[in-house]
Amino acid sequence: MMQQHDMTDSKIPTLRKRKDFLRIAGMRKKWNAPGMIVQTAPQPKDLDPDTPKIRIGYTASKKVGNAPARSRVKRRLREVVRLVLAGAGQQGYDYVLIGRKETLERSFDDLIRDLKWCIKRLSSPPPSPPQSSPKNIIRKNG
Repeated sequence: MMQQHDMTDSKIPTLRKRKDFLRIAGMRKKWNAPGMIVQTAPQPKDLDPDTPKIRIGYTASKKVGNAPARSRVKRRLREVVRLVLAGAGQQGYDYVLIGRKETLERSFDDLIRDLKWCIKRLSSPPPSPPQSSPKNIIRKNG
C-alpha cells in the first residue's frame, strides 16, 4: 500500500493576483542581488486567519529572454525558495522574486547565497538616522 505524504507544510503558496504584486512593488522595499531582485511587504491585515504566514510570487520579464528561458528562470527561483525561504523568511510577509538574465547563468549555490543575503538585508531593521547636534539653541549668558 502506498503512503501519502502531506506536502502542504513544505510548499509555500504562490501569489497569483496582480494586485498583490502591485501592492508589494508599491511598498518599495527591495534588495538587488546579481541573480535576482527580492521585494517584500507585510501581508494585509484583512487576510483570512488561515492564510499561510509566508507567500511568494515569481516574475521574469521579456528582458530575460524567450518563454522557455523565462520558465527556466522561474523554475530555478522556485527551487531556491523551496530550499531557503521556509527557514529564513519573515512570518507574515509576502515576497516577490524577479528573475534576471543572470539567473540563468549563475550557479545554483550562488542563487541560494543571493536569496539568503537579500532576506537578511530585508528583514534587518532600517538604520536609524544620524543624531544631529542641536545647532539652533540660543544660550543666554547671564
